[in-house]
Amino acid sequence: MRLLILASESKRRVDILRMLGFKFLVIPSRVREDKQVVSPLLTARSLAFKKSFTVWREYKYATVIGADTLVVLGNRALGKPKNQEEAKRMLTALSGRWHKVITAVSVISPRRRVLFHDIALVKFRHIEKEEIEDYIKTQEPMDKAGAYAVQGFGATFIEKICGDYYTVMGLPASKTYKVLKDVLD
Repeated sequence: MRLLILASESKRRVDILRMLGFKFLVIPSRVREDKQVVSPLLTARSLAFKKSFTVWREYKYATVIGADTLVVLGNRALGKPKNQEEAKRMLTALSGRWHKVITAVSVISPRRRVLFHDIALVKFRHIEKEEIEDYIKTQEPMDKAGAYAVQGFGATFIEKICGDYYTVMGLPASKTYKVLKDVLD
């Protein structure tokens, strides 16, 4: 089996890959997550590829996986909030509404390149202003796309998920497993 490298220091992605039974190294890509280029989907796919390719250039003998997750409300991508005020605006906008979560994944090995994505729909319940303020004080939303963590206290805001829970968490489990098994074998 080839060496597998995760081009991310996301604890969520580390946990998912471990859950799937893969052994891997973590080497973050340090790619800047720029603003939306054309559409949220193309932005997520582009960033996932850049993250994996940047690390793969240094470790061409390995298989490198990179991913990017965007929360999309309407046609607007909600990345990681820059500050508490932006987190408050994002959570207020998501309150009581459906939104999309797009996770794009790029796998690059010496023999193959695979780029795929998955989309889940998420419905938030109405969130009270005080709940938003209390949640922001926990600091949990500050490094999460859309300012919430499905695997954390942010789960209390979610009424329904249509699609893969792990897509919302940051790495679609089933699709990622199938691709990695194919590429690594």
